[in-house]
Amino acid sequence: SCPDALTGVAALANVGHEVTTVNVLEDGVPVLTRDLAIGTRRLREALQRECGFPAAQAEALLRGDEQAPALLSLVQRHAEELAVGIERAAAVLESAARAPRPLQGLWLCGGGARVPGLANAIGHRLRITVCAANPLAGVSVADDAFAGLDADALAPLLMLPLGLALRRAA
Repeated sequence: SCPDALTGVAALANVGHEVTTVNVLEDGVPVLTRDLAIGTRRLREALQRECGFPAAQAEALLRGDEQAPALLSLVQRHAEELAVGIERAAAVLESAARAPRPLQGLWLCGGGARVPGLANAIGHRLRITVCAANPLAGVSVADDAFAGLDADALAPLLMLPLGLALRRAA
């Protein structure tokens, strides 16, 4: 199960097309942000270049709509790069703290959160629990708001839009 993001040191990684933005939180307060030049584009291009998949099929593999054994090794390699970037961001915070605490959990959001096996591979490399972020968990929505859609699969994509929707006018 996912640890409590409001206690200890945790991170949120928004895995986008070009960039992954890592926010490290200490007791629920954002204390460090790092952009990593790693996104799903690199993984999609590797599927096309190294495995010969056409662009549409590579996209379907990344969304989890299709499966292929070749995806697993590429995800492992991609996860290693992401894990190193996340580890470095957490290490910066840990080295600056008077009472250092290790990273205890990671939440993935953005389009990359849907890549099959990515969360498990990062979690294995960092030896922490990695969960898909679900901003809908504490929000009431109309019963038919996600009619015909998989709300759990879409939830990690809704972090930014939901956050913006919940802002108050200044």
